[in-house]
Amino acid sequence: MSLITLLLSILTTVAPLIGISAPVPEPSAVVLPARELVLEPCVDRELDAREEERMLAAIQYRCEWVGLRGVRVRRDGRQFVVRVEGGLIKSMEEYTDTLDELESILNERTGMQLLRVHPDSDTLVMDGEVQEMLVAYETAVVAHEESGGDGSALPELPKLPPHLRVPDYMLAEQTVASSEDGHVRYEYLVVQRPEVAAEEEMLVTEQDVDRASLDPLRPGIDFTLTQRGADTLTRLTRSMKLGQERLAILLDGVVVSAPVVHAELGAQFFITGLSAEQCQSVADGLVMPLPVKVRIVSRRSAE
Repeated sequence: MSLITLLLSILTTVAPLIGISAPVPEPSAVVLPARELVLEPCVDRELDAREEERMLAAIQYRCEWVGLRGVRVRRDGRQFVVRVEGGLIKSMEEYTDTLDELESILNERTGMQLLRVHPDSDTLVMDGEVQEMLVAYETAVVAHEESGGDGSALPELPKLPPHLRVPDYMLAEQTVASSEDGHVRYEYLVVQRPEVAAEEEMLVTEQDVDRASLDPLRPGIDFTLTQRGADTLTRLTRSMKLGQERLAILLDGVVVSAPVVHAELGAQFFITGLSAEQCQSVADGLVMPLPVKVRIVSRRSAE
């Protein structure tokens, strides 16, 4: 027995007798084994260079975001191999649970689109034929909800009738919460079709989000766009009549805000109109999403 061990043994035995609390040694840290996960994109085509770059960065970011460390991602043919360690995770049980949930964590996303609102949106929505279609749509939605879904697809918003002569635009649903009782009502806007905006190189989506964080002082989300996203948003708002035209912010296909644009926008913007729970969910889903979904095809010990 070493001298230090002997002294510690004597102190532990004698200390309680003389009213001294002996130091309790901390338990040894749990060493969590490194693992490799093999991911495969859930698309039949090959990823282009921009998608591959985004995939490598997004996988690394999302793994570190949930506490994993020692993350290294490499391309291996069609697949991506991810090496991870426990990092901030303190127990083997939590580590195993995190790895089990990693596929859903990587695939979690909130769809976002910034789209121009037609300057005559209110007039177009009030068209008699449009109103008839919206009544039929809302009736179908209520019937679907009352039936519990019954396995059928949720009714889709109607298309704008040809006589309105706005082929590049579509109807979008907007949720508006009452300031008095919080009750949500639905309104409708006419916004540019995403494929048309993309063709004009004026479509900003969740893939252009670099960071999304909750604002600690007011209910909402602060967005920081990538350089590509910032350049696109600047082109879009520069083409609009400032102080008159509106920009619709759609999350998962529903308009959450449609403010009038008063100045050219760039890398940063802020949205409101969501509850605290919605803000957290949206922010989580917009933390550097993968360009396409992936599935984990194998998990193995890292050498």
